[in-house]
Amino acid sequence: MSFRAPPPPRDTPPPLGMAIVGCGGAGADVARAIGRVPGLVLVAAHDRDETLARDLAAPAEATVHRSMPSLLDDERVDVVYVALPHDLLAPVARDVLLAQRHALVEKPMATKTGDIDALAALAERVGRTLGVFYEMRFSPAAVAAREIVRGGSIGEVVGIHIRTLIDKAPTYWRFGYSGRSESGWRGEKARAGGGVVLMNTSHQLDIVAMVTGLAVVSVAGRTRTRTAGIDVEDSAVAVLRFSNGALGTLVAGAHVAGADGETIEILGDLGRVTLDPYAGELVQVDRGAPPRVVVPARSASDDRGNFVAALVAFADAARASLPAPVGAPDARLVLATVEALYESAARGGVPIELPDRPKSLTTAGPES
Repeated sequence: MSFRAPPPPRDTPPPLGMAIVGCGGAGADVARAIGRVPGLVLVAAHDRDETLARDLAAPAEATVHRSMPSLLDDERVDVVYVALPHDLLAPVARDVLLAQRHALVEKPMATKTGDIDALAALAERVGRTLGVFYEMRFSPAAVAAREIVRGGSIGEVVGIHIRTLIDKAPTYWRFGYSGRSESGWRGEKARAGGGVVLMNTSHQLDIVAMVTGLAVVSVAGRTRTRTAGIDVEDSAVAVLRFSNGALGTLVAGAHVAGADGETIEILGDLGRVTLDPYAGELVQVDRGAPPRVVVPARSASDDRGNFVAALVAFADAARASLPAPVGAPDARLVLATVEALYESAARGGVPIELPDRPKSLTTAGPES
């Protein structure tokens, strides 16, 4: 009997060191998810409020840096997740890329599409991965919806309806959802870039693009601000036209009494799907058949698996210095639609036309 020598052990790549800049609610969510991603380690954190940075860094025994230059000089840092007020996202991401680090930027990546274009060009020039953190497209409901719609089960897409009706606490505009830090930036147009549409509905616009592969080519919208002390919209409506001719609607409200619904309904000529990426539910209806629950709503104890899946996908791309699976083209597509809605509203609701096919549109799915 002959024996074969065992194959040599495979080299295990060293873990990626990740830093978090901005240690509020979004940063805390990502910090908790990092510990569940093989080969990704939280090594550093920075925030203007050092107490927040220490709180976030302590479980991982990460280093707290008092300045961005100090953090970017840390040789253990390979990737920086930027979770700052919207007006600071692009400038800090630029510094990260110039320091030869990969940048994962909280949505919307920037407040102007031109800034996204500049970041994309810089990332390509320096050979680093630039991603946007639209983690909701990794929800099981969104992934399953993509398979159904792209697979033709509901036929040609003829209509898309986006509904963002939520009841934010009045304190949201100063403390966000988590209450970890106090700042009025969310209510300031110059800093936030927009209100409920940019902050909330942007996730649904990203999911629609990923699921259908369609781009918005025309927007006619109206916005309104009823909350005292802010100058961004807390409600909005819009009529949308998509690149295949499908028509759609967008309805958003930040302070709808008792409401808690962020849903997407995609109508086909053979059926329809309705998904709630936050509750995790997907329902399919085929012509002549009763509704069928494809993905059931998850329990309240869900451990934010969307965050983990998004980090895994980005880390895989960063290790190979490849374009991010959810990157600048995706961020630009969403922001261009939001910009068009705001421009339409400022001009009394007249339709604003967008390019039929935005450059570099990927609409890649989580499994791509």
